[in-house]
Amino acid sequence: MKNSVIVYYSWVGSTETVAEEIHRRTNFDMQKIEETTKRRFGKFAGAAMAAVIGLKSRIKPMDFELQDYENVFFGAQVWAGRTAPAVNNYLKKASFKNKNVWLFLTKGDEKIPQQVIDSITKRIEKKGGRVVDSMAVTSHWEPKTNIPLAPEEVQEPVEAWLKKEGFL
Repeated sequence: MKNSVIVYYSWVGSTETVAEEIHRRTNFDMQKIEETTKRRFGKFAGAAMAAVIGLKSRIKPMDFELQDYENVFFGAQVWAGRTAPAVNNYLKKASFKNKNVWLFLTKGDEKIPQQVIDSITKRIEKKGGRVVDSMAVTSHWEPKTNIPLAPEEVQEPVEAWLKKEGFL
């Protein structure tokens, strides 16, 4: 589907690994959400607190209209059971009118991040979009090492999800 885009935010790199695997299998366009000030590793407690209280961080300019796309694959991490500040800002600015959206999330534990799925879904629907489905991958991230998921760790779940959704 030529009119599909992958939009994602990734601090450590695990969400980027998933986004790149989706891109590798589909060749959809990609847009990375980037903060204007690079977030330093080792500052996880402050980042988690910012997510918990719903702060927004400044992000670099990008295509918030998504007018060339009918389908959006939206990727984010789960931070302390919430969305990251950069994701909060993107969701505030983006237009999802008449867009079909598939969510892909990375998380640090085995729980289904239903609260995050519901929160993102509500914000997308408020902007006129429709969340079709979601997928979450556990990253087993360690704050001291900052090692993201490896491509081989996401190949199988991404392939299964894309097949289930009719993209492969």
